[in-house]
Amino acid sequence: MLMHRYWRPAAMLATLLACAGARAQDLSAQGGALRVSGTNENSFAVGISYAQPVGDYLALSLGYLNEGHPDNHHRDGVSGQIWLRSHISEQGLSWGVGVGQYYFFDTSRPHGAPGAVYINDHGWAPIYSVQATWHHPNRWYTQVQLNRVVPSGAKEPTTSLLVGVGYRFDGVRGDKLHLDGPSTDETLTVMAGQSIVNSFESERSRAATLEYRRAVARYIDWTVSYLHEGTSAGTHRTGVASQLWLIRSLNKDVELGMGVGPYLAFEVHDVPGTRSHKAGLVSMAGRYHFTKRVVGELSLNRVVTDYHRDADLLLVGLGFSY
Repeated sequence: MLMHRYWRPAAMLATLLACAGARAQDLSAQGGALRVSGTNENSFAVGISYAQPVGDYLALSLGYLNEGHPDNHHRDGVSGQIWLRSHISEQGLSWGVGVGQYYFFDTSRPHGAPGAVYINDHGWAPIYSVQATWHHPNRWYTQVQLNRVVPSGAKEPTTSLLVGVGYRFDGVRGDKLHLDGPSTDETLTVMAGQSIVNSFESERSRAATLEYRRAVARYIDWTVSYLHEGTSAGTHRTGVASQLWLIRSLNKDVELGMGVGPYLAFEVHDVPGTRSHKAGLVSMAGRYHFTKRVVGELSLNRVVTDYHRDADLLLVGLGFSY
């Protein structure tokens, strides 16, 4: 089943939460260059990572990696890694090596196919990383990271060199600290933004969603969303998604989370004659509590299909908690 293919990212974050305590939480953004083995092509790479220390020398991380646009491939995905790191002091250099699994989404063109023909592949690949970090005294740090992704089959391995900055959120428990009492937070959020079809043309259209969110535990939210993906030459979908979210608070105002769940499309005009339209929704979101009642949300959502009509939804909006 389609859902079975990508439940592992949620399991990765669940492991992070199970190991969490009042230790520092690291959030970093990186950019750099990518090299494709075999074809010797060059492209760009962009990464975002959240890391949770486990003891003094181990850490677990969840990250997003965009591997650029080599010829006939647009690949990105989420990764979960375990890290062995040197001791981290308030200021100075630390080192780390990481290994884990990378779940990728690859838009590729079959050999010999016309220029407009493409497919959306999904799969797992090992990812290996080496990291050097310079810690500044104000909780900010500068980071250099080398990644090696090694897919199986016909897909080429890649090497990416990334440079970026990060911030360490010290001494936060990580549960839903904005709640004054039990976890019964309920929020209705309206969001709008852009839908981008995962094709080589990257057809774009306006997208919107209405999201109901309920906190069901210290680290777990549940959402039901009505999505309108807009209308473009590549896709036209409207439907309802239900997701379970694993949430980490960085402070009393800011939350990060990852959600996974099924997506039922009511209007589908993507592939005439195709009756099976199984889909899922994988999301990453940041939420900011302006007040006890008003919440801002920024989310990146990936619609995962079994008929080569994957799409990204980049949405921003405001919610009301009650």
